[in-house]
Amino acid sequence: MRYLDLKRKIQEIRINAIEGIAEAGSGHPGASFSAAEIMGVLYFRRLRHNPANPIWTERDYFINSKGHSAPGYYATLAVAGYFPTHEMKSLRKFGSRLQGHPVRYSKLLEHHSVPGVEYSAGSEGIGLSVSIGIALANVIDNKKNNVYVLLGDGETNEGQVWEAAMTAPKYKLDNLVAVLDRNKIQQDGFTEDVMPLDPVRDKWIAFNWNVIEINGHKVEQIMDALSKASEIKDKPTIIIANTIKGQGIKHMANNPQWHGKAPQNKQIPLLIEELKGEYMIAPSIIAGEKENYEDKIKRVERGGGGDIIHLDVMDGKFVPNTTFLADTIKKLRPITNIPFDAHLMIEKPYDHIEEYINAGCDIITIHVETCDNDKFRYIRDKVMSAGISLGIAINPETELPKWTFSYLDDIDVIIVMSVNPGFSGQKFIPEITSKISNLNTILKLKGYKGYIEADGGIDASTVQRVYDAGARIIVAGSAVFSNSDINAAIIQLKHKTNVILERNLLKKADENGIRKDWIIARKHILIPLAIELGIEDEINQL
Repeated sequence: MRYLDLKRKIQEIRINAIEGIAEAGSGHPGASFSAAEIMGVLYFRRLRHNPANPIWTERDYFINSKGHSAPGYYATLAVAGYFPTHEMKSLRKFGSRLQGHPVRYSKLLEHHSVPGVEYSAGSEGIGLSVSIGIALANVIDNKKNNVYVLLGDGETNEGQVWEAAMTAPKYKLDNLVAVLDRNKIQQDGFTEDVMPLDPVRDKWIAFNWNVIEINGHKVEQIMDALSKASEIKDKPTIIIANTIKGQGIKHMANNPQWHGKAPQNKQIPLLIEELKGEYMIAPSIIAGEKENYEDKIKRVERGGGGDIIHLDVMDGKFVPNTTFLADTIKKLRPITNIPFDAHLMIEKPYDHIEEYINAGCDIITIHVETCDNDKFRYIRDKVMSAGISLGIAINPETELPKWTFSYLDDIDVIIVMSVNPGFSGQKFIPEITSKISNLNTILKLKGYKGYIEADGGIDASTVQRVYDAGARIIVAGSAVFSNSDINAAIIQLKHKTNVILERNLLKKADENGIRKDWIIARKHILIPLAIELGIEDEINQL
């Protein structure tokens, strides 16, 4: 699964889940959203499974012990192809198979159970025990099927969880991986107020589990943790995934009241707009001295604000500058698991594409100026067969060639250059915003589901323009690395972008006649932005 396609599918999971919850008038958005990346990575990158044959004997097992995340689980199965996504609108309705807690799939009850569901979740604290039973049975039967179980941190109040935690190491179940969705909120409030769980890492270590702790919203960290877990012998692994309950919708995030509360149907267009407004900041390490590439990557990783590392590859032929080639990227790859976005500004990319695939790039983008339909098809086949996201780039004066339209299902990102490539220190070309906006309109009409990326001259004074025009991946070089505190620079870019997002949401709330209700629901998010949004009086009158 290509990195950017995976990100898009996770976005679809959240959209389908929230639509189902709103339609039902009940459900659990918080628990569904905190686990979206975990479920997305499992179903689209790790699990052996077959939607066409849910009881395939070679499948891996997924046990969703935290049953309250059923809407997110159903949405994951729907996006994965187990049933049509439009069925999510039947969530919790009479006669629907998508009830408040999943029912284990059975051919005898195929009209009342959900394909892909291995465990009838309901009572909390039982899923780990069930997972151990399956894992132990697989060992006894000499089967290679792995078992993955998703635990809620609230359910670990249950004593049965800790009895199970003692059992798995006893039987050396290295075919079992638990993932703890550590969002720190349960039904009645914050976990540390209800029943303190920390030091949770030390507890699982004391129970003789292999413990890996990660950011549960960084898909690259989830994938890396699952890979490491597969190498462990003679003991089970638990991945403590630190997450945010309600992640993806700002006023739901880290808010206990959204544990089991449904939004109003009239708010759904705004919530979808926010989910589709998700963006990524991609620091470009080309800015500055060449010998500092490794240091720049480490600074981005330490700061934690960068989503992607942008790598401008220049050969001195397509552009009048030379940077680095595939061998340098290969040397940099072991430094971090942050995705590498390789922007190939080289004359003949089709002659070198395998070098960049082998270098460990997660996204490879080539310029349309360097290839035609046949050459691009060759590149497409190579990149996609390697499971890498494919991108195309256009220079400021270039229009997107018509031959690219037949590849839109395969293209994950389109870079629109906002400076002339190959020259440093250029200013942003203002006309590019209308180009991005027009391109975004055309691509939507053609069903394009990928990303538009803006690259060149972007800083705090221009980031709002490209985001408002439709760019959702934003490359920033000097704007980040000229600052001694790169995390502060990224926070500034994100703040500016968030202001435009909130302005657009207020506009949509106006159009839908729910402006006052929206401001009330989102008051704690809007207050810090009130001056920039010009809504101080509205907030003061509430």
